[in-house]
Amino acid sequence: MRLKFNSESGVFTIEPESPAETIKLRTSALDIANLLVNYFDADIIKADINKPSNQQGA
Repeated sequence: MRLKFNSESGVFTIEPESPAETIKLRTSALDIANLLVNYFDADIIKADINKPSNQQGA
């Protein structure tokens, strides 16, 4: 499953990558919730990596 965000409309779109995922999306709110959590976790990790570190002793 892939989660896409359209910044212009503010809409998330979940796209299945196989027929089995299509069925799973229709029946599993937990999988959808986990997909959203993973999306935001990745953004937080990316933000931490890009944040300048505190240089001590400089």
